[in-house]
Amino acid sequence: MGMMTTLRDRMHVVLWALLALFVLSMTVGGLVGGANIIDQLLGRISPSEAIGAVNGELITPDQFNQAVNARVEAVRNSGGEISDQQMEAIREEVWNAFLEERLTAQAIDDLDIRVTDDEIIDHLENNPPIDIQRLFYANNQFDKDTYHQALNTPGMMDWAPIESWMREFFIPRFKLQQYINMSAIVSQEDVKDEFIKRNTDFTISALHVTSESVTDIVSPPTEAEMKKNYQSRLDDFQQDEKRHVSYVSWAKAPNAEDTLRVIEEATSIIAQANSGQDFISLANIHTQDPGNQISPDSGRGGDLGWFGKGQMVGTFETAAFGAKKGDVVGPVLSQFGYHIIKVEDMRKKGDDKEVKARHILLKIEMGQNTRSDYRRKATLFSYDAQDYGFSAAQDSHLVQSLNANTIGEKDIFLGTLGPFRSAVRWAFNAEMGATSDPLESNEYYAVFSLDSITPEGVKPFEDAKIQVRAALSRDRENDAAESLAIELKNSVDSGVPFDAIAKDNKSIELIPSDTKKLSGSFVSLGRSDQITGALLNARNGDLIGPVKTYRGYSIIQVMEISPFDSTSWLAQKDLVRLDLVRQKQNRVYQSWMADMKNDADIVDNRKYYF
Repeated sequence: MGMMTTLRDRMHVVLWALLALFVLSMTVGGLVGGANIIDQLLGRISPSEAIGAVNGELITPDQFNQAVNARVEAVRNSGGEISDQQMEAIREEVWNAFLEERLTAQAIDDLDIRVTDDEIIDHLENNPPIDIQRLFYANNQFDKDTYHQALNTPGMMDWAPIESWMREFFIPRFKLQQYINMSAIVSQEDVKDEFIKRNTDFTISALHVTSESVTDIVSPPTEAEMKKNYQSRLDDFQQDEKRHVSYVSWAKAPNAEDTLRVIEEATSIIAQANSGQDFISLANIHTQDPGNQISPDSGRGGDLGWFGKGQMVGTFETAAFGAKKGDVVGPVLSQFGYHIIKVEDMRKKGDDKEVKARHILLKIEMGQNTRSDYRRKATLFSYDAQDYGFSAAQDSHLVQSLNANTIGEKDIFLGTLGPFRSAVRWAFNAEMGATSDPLESNEYYAVFSLDSITPEGVKPFEDAKIQVRAALSRDRENDAAESLAIELKNSVDSGVPFDAIAKDNKSIELIPSDTKKLSGSFVSLGRSDQITGALLNARNGDLIGPVKTYRGYSIIQVMEISPFDSTSWLAQKDLVRLDLVRQKQNRVYQSWMADMKNDADIVDNRKYYF
């Protein structure tokens, strides 16, 4: 009965997780049928109807928000706090998950992937999915005996929901993945090359010609050359619409009143402790140290254990080591807030002294009065800015504004304010010259003025000039470095040693000797596919180059290559192959999904929501 009860309890929790995506996809299919087909074909999907769509298949606000809330809850349950930046990242993660799930399901339909009863039986008997294995975990590992007992004992558990999930969700995706992986081919030569990269030592010397080596001989591009280059690649300078704002902000920071409030609270707690109240209980009630919590209903009583000098921040250490056994001292200020310290014991450890203590941490946080004061200041400024103009309001309120230029519609960060999505949304919905109501992020209250709009299109030459100049200069330096490296190679071929060349040209870097595996980075040269490819095909004594590096070109003398280790090869080749196959499969899948997204008709209405 105990095993059956455990299984039933696990099934109740896990099956919901197993069936969630299946049920979600069924729900979405039903919703799509009631939509206006013409609107969908034309990409006209109302934001009130859907937050997005993939090839006409809707993602409803409820579905999206439920998925976001579930992710947020998971983060919070793990002890994390959700900032504006994290919330935006979660929404992006959920959005991509919806896109990929819809595209995957549509690909399964397009390929007419079906699942037979025999395939379900084979998976259950020989390759049970990890989600099903977790139903039968004991001591943190899969209990195969219990699993097979449940599988082969009629009536022991209800397999129908699992079979449905495997038929409608798991196996179709497993077969699609196999189909995609067919192109992930790894040859024996690939495996051997990877083994050599990981296990063979290459000792080289080198001359390295970098952009710094040719700076003096490369002329800067002229205005005419830059304009010609700009005109030849206008597509590279396409830009989305940008908005430019000014803003006045008030940081959400505690003031003197908040500090005084914390000091008064600390003084009260100290008085309670000195009157005989249990310090452990006081700590569990009052401390804001996140490390104190064991579970929602229990804490560590502020226990810090034993510590010596140099382990705590300065003020804390001074107070603790200056007290006597049994003393309650504080409030002690540190960068974390105010501490109340109870010294429980002291001892000598060699020549050093150690203290055993508990503490209560009270953070200095912005109180409601302070919050209301900042909000009031922002509100009054906004009223005056809307009535009399942004500049006039600055003068009357004695505040300075800052600018945030070139804001994109999907940006998260805004100027010096950090993550501030509500301000970005306001900027892209406001009219030129508008002033915002007070807006709030995790860290600031702010009022914004929309100063100008740069429309979508080709970036003007004057705005692109720095980018054009840098690209032209980089190309010229690269060509010059390659030409110089060819000259140096000819000199070495004619018998001039590396050190002599480096002595005559101080801008050329000399690497007298360096030993690395190809999976590592050589001194100065770094790591590149070109270097790896050249050395894989080299032998002792070879002079190779010029070879492209991430900084220029190199001439490489192969001094020694360690012998091929046949014993290690036999021991490692299967694992190396497995690693390469997994890497290749991942790249193939990512490429396939990127192509699916590029080819799909995706409607994104998120800007109307967030």
